[in-house]
Amino acid sequence: MKRVDFAERHLLNRSIISYLLYPVSLIYAGFLRMRRYLLQDKAYRAEFTVISVGNLTSGGNGKSPIAIALCKALHKKGICVAYASRGYKSLLEHGASMVADGKNLLFPPQAAGDEAAMAHEMMPGIPIFSGRKRKEVLQLAKRQLPGLELMILDDAMQHLKVARDLDLVVFDTQIGLGNGFVIPAGYLRESLSAITRHSLCLLHQKPGAPENPELEGILAQRGAGLFKVRSSVGRILREGLEIAAAELQGKNIALVSAIARPQSFAESATAKGIKYSKHHIFPDHHAFADEASIQKLQAEPAEYLLCSAKDAVKLMPILSGRLLVLEMRTELPEALIHIVLKAINRH
Repeated sequence: MKRVDFAERHLLNRSIISYLLYPVSLIYAGFLRMRRYLLQDKAYRAEFTVISVGNLTSGGNGKSPIAIALCKALHKKGICVAYASRGYKSLLEHGASMVADGKNLLFPPQAAGDEAAMAHEMMPGIPIFSGRKRKEVLQLAKRQLPGLELMILDDAMQHLKVARDLDLVVFDTQIGLGNGFVIPAGYLRESLSAITRHSLCLLHQKPGAPENPELEGILAQRGAGLFKVRSSVGRILREGLEIAAAELQGKNIALVSAIARPQSFAESATAKGIKYSKHHIFPDHHAFADEASIQKLQAEPAEYLLCSAKDAVKLMPILSGRLLVLEMRTELPEALIHIVLKAINRH
């Protein structure tokens, strides 16, 4: 069974398998609560403000676009901000590196990681760091950027060895809480008890997705701040230049995605009015470096192949002029920006 199908049947919905795994999920959830309790007073605290943008589910909530949108909004207000990705499945994942200095990407995308490379393309002027050792990332940033006021850590909610001034917890309105169970019985990384007074919950509504009043009500009961964030479909790019969706009418277009929820990308393409003949789905963060993947995509008969900005940095060398990139626009409430500015001023 494909991973996407398994998630839909047993993690986003309750089934015999999810109920059978439920006792294991209770044990795991208890372990995670104990881990949070034991580490809460032992975390490394940086000299500048640190904010994590993460989630409680297993992926696909759009936390990276939100982290990038937040960086850009604060940079525009004159804040000296840097961005740090975990660098999942990248060559630099197991260390701590500065991968972009605000002007140049210092490593190739395969080494820097797809999220860091995407962030560099979308955030001129903002330094980018990468590595799962977040304490070392913060220490490196202190040495490299003496005037740094804020570090935004992408996908760091479960990284408890560094202290944060705020946790921004992103929820996809379409996924919600999945079936409500913690992994392996459900889609939750940990229980809702991980939401604390230092958390802000962001309800992220993607193109074509509905609002989720039930989820909003559940999160409101946790007592954390609650904000609505919307993403919309932006430009279509070919070799860095915008083209109109009308120019693609009648063209044979295939989709390519290596993200946590490929359905979300397909829905975004449809919302832009793009009709596609096939969707090539690869595992999240797939490197597109193996010969089989390269040959499969190069042999695709479609005139164009459409991908997300996250995948574009890896696919550009393979598909060149046939590649189209679908950008997303993420809008943050001004009230959220204000709270982050207050956190910076308090530090």
